[in-house]
Amino acid sequence: MKKLAALVLALALTLSLTSALAVDVLTMGTGGTSGTYYAFGSEIASLWNNNIEGIEVAAQPTGASKANIVAITDGEFQLGWSQNDTISYAYNADPVHFEGQTFDGFYAVAALYPEAVQIAVAADSDIKSVADLKGKKVSVGAPGSGTFINAVQVLESAGLTLDDISQYDQSFGESADAFQNLQLDAFFVVAGVPNTGIISADIKRPVRLLSLTPEQDEALKSKYAFYVDVTVPANTYSGVTEDTVIPSITAVIIVSKDLSEEVVYNLTKTLFEKAGDMTHAKSKELDPEFAVQGVPCPIHPGAAKYYAEIGVEIPEISQMK
Repeated sequence: MKKLAALVLALALTLSLTSALAVDVLTMGTGGTSGTYYAFGSEIASLWNNNIEGIEVAAQPTGASKANIVAITDGEFQLGWSQNDTISYAYNADPVHFEGQTFDGFYAVAALYPEAVQIAVAADSDIKSVADLKGKKVSVGAPGSGTFINAVQVLESAGLTLDDISQYDQSFGESADAFQNLQLDAFFVVAGVPNTGIISADIKRPVRLLSLTPEQDEALKSKYAFYVDVTVPANTYSGVTEDTVIPSITAVIIVSKDLSEEVVYNLTKTLFEKAGDMTHAKSKELDPEFAVQGVPCPIHPGAAKYYAEIGVEIPEISQMK
């Protein structure tokens, strides 16, 4: 009898320990290992793992936005990072970026920080507006890059096409070098502020950033609802002598529709309420009010529950239908 009781107790302890150790492993697609998505994503994963019981989030390096959307839709990943414009293309079956197929097996959790559309010109240049780029030598980013797409959209808001400029297809580093050597009048960079490429150019040739006129800003947002305005503080670059408002896309964490409301609520709550535990520079930009701006797909019910608790109103374009 004693042996039987001991066996029962041992079995109960084993089952209890197994239950306590059981965790759901969630894979989160980020970006390349040298980029912000992977570095910041890895730190966020550690934050969640240290503060939420029952889950383990593994940050995975990937090809970023589109790759993550496809992986989540296919059930390979449960979380991922994406630019909000790519999210819009996926939900709306964009013929160029998603071959006319709809990829909507995911919801958003939060926009984390802006990736600003920075149009760099010389501080002493006579180029005062986007319209003034007509006939100028302008780098619109590497071929096929997100910067290239955003550049085309911003030029369009000012009534310009690529045919109206002398087009250069250069990376950030190549653009900075060409600008320093007086081979460019302007170059586009879509990235966080400040950007190292612009800083590099600014050392030799002071840089100013172009704003959109109110009419251009309205035209851009009316056609592409994922754009939001951000303010670049004065002195960010030596030629930026006053606060400058420019358009921006955002970096967004997305999750599979299959993740439970409880899990996503805990992810969202921990992300914002424990943000101070992180050291990555972008963690200082986390803001629940910003997190719901420019998100062109529904926000997961678990995340929406957290935003409602703290009084953050979700814009109509991001509400569940």
